[in-house]
Amino acid sequence: MFLLKMAVNAAKKLAAALGCEECEFTLTFIGDPADMLSVDVGTDNDCEWKSIIRRGNVLDMILKLADELSPNLIVMATKGHQGFLDALRRSTTEQVLRYAQSPLLAVPAYKKRLS
Repeated sequence: MFLLKMAVNAAKKLAAALGCEECEFTLTFIGDPADMLSVDVGTDNDCEWKSIIRRGNVLDMILKLADELSPNLIVMATKGHQGFLDALRRSTTEQVLRYAQSPLLAVPAYKKRLS
């Protein structure tokens, strides 16, 4: 839930900062619909929110949807590498960055503390 909120908030803040009063967001969930979390997107602007649920390999589905929808921007929250295999084959976010035709905003799921 935390990752989803971070990505939604980042997308909303970026749209507001760019002066996009009317825009379309598509929340995408890859997996079992019963596992999908709900998130309050708010009503603080005239943006339209849609949802898409797909099953399959996460990377393949993200890239397929990016081809179908041709988004102006893909926003993903990321935890970075999740184990040894991610370090070798790259995280899902790194692979989306490499293969998607749309720009990517990767929102880190953590904040580094300044000492």
